Amino acid sequence: MTGAGASGRPVVVVVDPVSTGAQLAPEFARRGWGAVAAFSPGEVPPALRRAFRPEDYLAVVDTGAVDDPVAELAIHQPSLVIPGSEWGVSAADHLAERLGLPGNGTRLSPSRRDKYAMVEALRAAGVDAAASTVSDDIEKLLAWADAGGHWPLVVKPLASAGSDSVAICADESEARAAFDRIHLRTDQMGGFNERVLAQELLVGDQYFVNTVSRDGRHHVHEIWREQRASVDGAVVYDHQDLLPPVGETQRALAAYVVRVLDALGIAHGPAHAEVMHTLRGPVLIEVGARLEGSVTSRGPAAATGHSQVSLTVDAYTDPGGFARLPGTDYELRRSLRVVCLIAPHGGHIAAAPLKALRALPSYLCGSVDALQAGAEVRRTVDLFSSPGHLYLLGADAGQIERDYRRVREIERDGLYEGDGPCEGDALPEGEPAG
Repeated sequence: MTGAGASGRPVVVVVDPVSTGAQLAPEFARRGWGAVAAFSPGEVPPALRRAFRPEDYLAVVDTGAVDDPVAELAIHQPSLVIPGSEWGVSAADHLAERLGLPGNGTRLSPSRRDKYAMVEALRAAGVDAAASTVSDDIEKLLAWADAGGHWPLVVKPLASAGSDSVAICADESEARAAFDRIHLRTDQMGGFNERVLAQELLVGDQYFVNTVSRDGRHHVHEIWREQRASVDGAVVYDHQDLLPPVGETQRALAAYVVRVLDALGIAHGPAHAEVMHTLRGPVLIEVGARLEGSVTSRGPAAATGHSQVSLTVDAYTDPGGFARLPGTDYELRRSLRVVCLIAPHGGHIAAAPLKALRALPSYLCGSVDALQAGAEVRRTVDLFSSPGHLYLLGADAGQIERDYRRVREIERDGLYEGDGPCEGDALPEGEPAG
C-alpha cells in the first residue's frame, strides 16, 4: 500500500488538518512519512485553524483554487488520503477514490455527514437509531412530533458538528424558535441549512466511543462517559470521564459502535461516535468518520499509553502491529477527565485565575496551555465557543472531582473579565442535556 512519493518517502494527504488533525503530520513524520495538506472549499473556524502549522507539510493545496485537485495531489505520489477533521470527511472519500487509494469510498459518503441519511443507513442495516425527520417546513416537523409523541424533541442542523445550534425543545414555541435559528442560515461547517432535522430526545446516559479501523476491522480505544449541560436551551460540553474498557455497559457500547461503523462503511481510519445508552440499549446520536475534535493527545496517551492520533498512524504505517489490536481491550492506567471551559458571558481571560487553573493538583495539559491572559472569549453556546479544555489525571478520582469543582469556581469567581454576567447567565451545575 505504501511507496516512496516524489519526496523520496511515503506521503499522506491530510484533508483539512485542523483541530486534532493538525497532530497527524508530526506523528507521520516520526514514522518517516511526509505530509501534504489539502484544504477543501469552505471556512474553518479560526479557533480550530490556529493549530495548523504549514511548516509540517511538503505542500499546502487549496482544492477550491486549482483546476484539478486530483492531478495537483498526484504530483506528490501519495500513498494515503485521510480526513484531518469533520470538514475533510467527504473530500477525503472523494480524493482517495479518485486517486485509487484505500478509503471508505463515496457510495455511503452522504450518510457519514448528513445526520438524517445516517439514521436511514442504520435502519437499512438493522441497527437501532433515533426516530427522525427532516423538512424545510416547521409545520411538518411539528406535525411529526405531535403524531409520534416526540415531545420534548431535539432540533439541529443536518450536517454540522460540535453541538452547533442543537436545541432541546419542550414545546411548539421552543421548536419554532430553534427552527428559525437554523433554517436558511449557514452552520459552523460552512453548509447552508435548507432543511432542519428533528429527532426524538434520547434519554439515558451519554457516552462517546473512539475507534480506529483498517480493512474493516475496528479497534475500540476509548470509551468516555459524557456530561453535557443545557444553558438557555443550548447544549454545551461540560466534562467527560474515560472509562475502563470492561463492564456490561462498555461491552454493549463497543459492540453497537462496531455495527454502526459497518453500516456506514467506515472501514479505514478513525471515528468518533456519540451514543446514548437508553432503556432499549445504545442508540447513536451521531458519528464522525474522523478523529475526535479538540483533543490534546497527551491526555489519552498519559492514561492509556496511546492516543487516537498515534493509533491512526499505526494503522497505516504498522499494519502488522495494528492487526493485533481489534478484539483486545485498551489499558486504563490512571483516571482521566477532560473539562471544557464554559464562559457564561463574553469578556477576556484574567491572568490570576488562569494561573490557578494550571496549578490544580491533577492538572496535566490541555488547550488552556496556549490560552493567554487577555484573550477574548465569547459566551459559550457550543464546542466552538468554549474558551478551551483541560485534562485532569491521577490515581485519586476524588482529587479529580475536587479539581473539577474548583475549575467551575474559578470560572465563576473571575476567569472571564469584561462584559460581566448578563441577566440569566449561569454556569451549569452538571445536569446532563440528554
